[in-house]
Amino acid sequence: MKTEFDYASLKKKYDTKIVRRLNDMKDRFKDVSNAKGNPVIYSVYIKDFGAFEYGLTVIEPGTINSEFYMTKGHRHKKPVEEIYILLNGKGKLLIQDKNGRTKAFSLKKEKIYIIPKKAGHRLINTGNRRLEVLTIYSKNAGHDYDFKFKKRIFKNKHKI
Repeated sequence: MKTEFDYASLKKKYDTKIVRRLNDMKDRFKDVSNAKGNPVIYSVYIKDFGAFEYGLTVIEPGTINSEFYMTKGHRHKKPVEEIYILLNGKGKLLIQDKNGRTKAFSLKKEKIYIIPKKAGHRLINTGNRRLEVLTIYSKNAGHDYDFKFKKRIFKNKHKI
């Protein structure tokens, strides 16, 4: 019986892989007018455990007109929590509640971040290498990717 988890093996032994390129996310960035090509923004490696899934989200380093690479962001269709754990890199976790109040957390290794029920959440890579975050969530949580975030984070520290 195997009881250990080696997250690095998830990049090789996953059930589903999602790759998001710039063309998949043009509506998420404030301004894509000077963007070149269709780079990979992030990938998610997902392992199914029946009642729950865990994923390894890997966000590439980079910016689009000074706005950092980020995930699409979402909230869950069912009122469930999600767990995030920083494995590598430097980034922020953006959480927006149902009333539009938004907070950006600077991710720290060895800290566990619990996404509140019904809150929108997005990861942002603010570093110069890949950001890797382990996520654990209920398989039937559902994902609402039409959620709109009010705050953005730019390289020059300008936030709107």
